[in-house]
Amino acid sequence: MGSYDVPQVGPVIVSLETYRFGLTNESLTTLASARRADGKALDSVDHERVAQYLQSIAVI
Repeated sequence: MGSYDVPQVGPVIVSLETYRFGLTNESLTTLASARRADGKALDSVDHERVAQYLQSIAVI
């Protein structure tokens, strides 16, 4: 889990999931879940904004 201040969304808490591939020893990190810092759910548009932001800063 981590927290980020996402532009146009605000503070969010995210959970990431990492997959490891044994033959190539590569890994893939994905956004497992995200919610507002106050615990409220994100709508689909804000969830996508969070995913795009995390990708832009090389988290996923």
